[in-house]
Amino acid sequence: MKNFASIALFTIVFLGSCSTKKTETAQENETLSLNGEWHFLASSKESEEQILATDYTKWDTLTVPGNWDVENRYAHFKGKGYYQRNFTIPENWQKKQIRIKFDAVYETSKVWLNGKLLGEHEGGYTPFEFNITDQIQPRKPNTLLVMADNTFRRGAWWAWGGISRDVSLLANNDVRLVWQHISAVPNFDKGLVDFTISYTIENNSAETQNLTINAQVIGPDNKSWQPKTLETIVAPNETTEKVLTFQKELKDVELWHFDRPNLYTLNSTIASNSQGLDSVSDKFGIRKMEAIGEELYLNNEAVRLNGFNRVHDHRLYGNTEPLELIQNDILDIKALGGNFSRIMHAPASKNLLQFCDSIGYMLIEEIPVWGRGAPNAIPDNPRTKKWLKEMITRDFNHASVVGWSMGNEIGNPDGEWQDMTMTPGQYEYVNDMVDHVATLDSTRLKTVVSFTSHLPLAKRGNEPYEKLDFLCMNSYGETYEKVGRAHAKFPGKPIFISEMGDKQIGLTPDAEFSDRLIDQLNKLRTLPYVVGSSLWTYNDYRSDYKATPPSENRAWGVVDVWRNKKKAYKQIQDIYAPVQSLDATMDKNGITITLRPRNKQDIPAYIMEGYALVYELFNDQDQSISKKRIELPIIKPGDDALKLNLKNEYNATRIDIGLWSLMQIEVKTASSEELKKLPVETSNSPIIEFLGRTNESVGIGYTVSEKDSIFTFKYGNSKENLTKETTSNLKGAIKIKWPATEPFFVKLKSDVTDWSTTKQLQE
Repeated sequence: MKNFASIALFTIVFLGSCSTKKTETAQENETLSLNGEWHFLASSKESEEQILATDYTKWDTLTVPGNWDVENRYAHFKGKGYYQRNFTIPENWQKKQIRIKFDAVYETSKVWLNGKLLGEHEGGYTPFEFNITDQIQPRKPNTLLVMADNTFRRGAWWAWGGISRDVSLLANNDVRLVWQHISAVPNFDKGLVDFTISYTIENNSAETQNLTINAQVIGPDNKSWQPKTLETIVAPNETTEKVLTFQKELKDVELWHFDRPNLYTLNSTIASNSQGLDSVSDKFGIRKMEAIGEELYLNNEAVRLNGFNRVHDHRLYGNTEPLELIQNDILDIKALGGNFSRIMHAPASKNLLQFCDSIGYMLIEEIPVWGRGAPNAIPDNPRTKKWLKEMITRDFNHASVVGWSMGNEIGNPDGEWQDMTMTPGQYEYVNDMVDHVATLDSTRLKTVVSFTSHLPLAKRGNEPYEKLDFLCMNSYGETYEKVGRAHAKFPGKPIFISEMGDKQIGLTPDAEFSDRLIDQLNKLRTLPYVVGSSLWTYNDYRSDYKATPPSENRAWGVVDVWRNKKKAYKQIQDIYAPVQSLDATMDKNGITITLRPRNKQDIPAYIMEGYALVYELFNDQDQSISKKRIELPIIKPGDDALKLNLKNEYNATRIDIGLWSLMQIEVKTASSEELKKLPVETSNSPIIEFLGRTNESVGIGYTVSEKDSIFTFKYGNSKENLTKETTSNLKGAIKIKWPATEPFFVKLKSDVTDWSTTKQLQE
């Protein structure tokens, strides 16, 4: 059955309060976006003095936010990219504190204002800002210059370069609320919820400030309550922290859950002598994720959950993460049975976290400390401490974030694989960072992702164990055996398979999982200490890592880089579904629907509340004749099979049926007949896999073979009018300038093939 209502219905019901224009912490500050067209130069040759003295109008132009490597001419540039633009502040900002904020610049950056260096930042995924009040030029243009250097990289994902997220000017009063961090943790024994709000307050004035903070909490039912007022004194030019604690009866709140992601809003105002100075607003959830013995518990319920790693990557958008892409991807992951994973090797974008909050996808966030010989895996590293602080400070209030990871696959750079362990310095690094995270957030799980815990030399003392709340491990083959060896060495804690695979799935639509991988997933269900697994990956992604195909697309995903589904998509949906099976049979007299719940020791295994069956009947002409919905009772792991007997009152010849969650997402499908499958397109010529518009260009995605070197594209405004032509050596993706108002048709060939079929851009 088609997922005919999932995305549309969710958008209507759950996203009414979400807006791409709101900031992560909505503030009553004045904001001026600096997004848009900037002057751009890609060069590592010129000195900074030469760059500062140049004529920027002679440079190219690029859109911010964006990545330079999505543009044909910079597709493989690694080095320093310079961005420049001018701005003028509004007249009413002249008595304000003015800051410039970058949500992310990859990877190392420098910022100059009016020729003066404001500062530098290391780390390509977290925000940073500068107070520019004293450097700003009122009533005339200010020139802003940014250097982004993408030469640093870790991992197999593409190091997308540039200003990848929003740039903003912010104006506020001398006193502002920098952050409000709220934790809301249920105490199930006492029937209470313990609330803690930590306020960071900044006083940029030359006077001591007597301040009052008032908070208001608004629930998902729009009912509100107000905790007690907080009073504080902040010295001149000082930043301080103030904490407010209170309790609420557990029976009076709605908990956040992956199937019921209830969100609250915290509104806080700060005032002096009854004069409002600043206001902030954040969404949060009330929930408790904890490791008890060898199990994971969410809100006092033992859960075993699956998920997907998702690489922040698209050949048309780079890693800029447009909201529509995020919504489609995460809804798709939920439809595949995904509810929990260490989603990526770097801090996620804020709009991804906001959407995960609203849809109920739980994730572990991680900093990019990766691989054998990871250069940043050193004890007491100030750089990684800064990355962790920036990530946790920004993302503290997100209900979807249930834990923090210190890194991925850290190991000895030398020696044979079977002899690998963490070095003493790497081991100390993890323990130091766990201690550091505990000072920043005591409410979430802490872990590191290992690929050495099952190896012969792994033991306590060279494998982090004592300070971790649960163990994460990656495996690409013999996972059942590896997990057993790891548990024998490090018993007593849950194990989550944070990455799992068995060779690359493949690039083509008929790509599927190996029998070995399916067998391993089935065997893992028998291990009581394994609390779930995460497939690497949901999506294919661009890469220049070893063994990547000529298209530069690494083929681990159940969807390709353009989000076209592979055969593996349906396979994993069945494996990860919240029920063992869903079957439908029919004859001229009746219809039987059988739903078999999961066992208690199964993966996944959790209580299903608010689920429904939606079925559609078809006649012998394959025409839809009826569509109905059946609400299901609460279903627990271990329950007996649920059998529904219906009359075939419409003389239907086929029934398609879907299992829908409370979030209106279809998570399992079945049919009384095997549906006809569309033929897979095969060709000796390149195949056009994707056409998509971005601004005044069309992005084209296409297949690449080992023999292809040069590609020729013919295009125009109709199939019979392909009058334009261009050639390129780019592999897998290209952009072609084209007016947004005109239809677009294209075909291509390589230097060793004939022409492909002509495709039209569908809008």
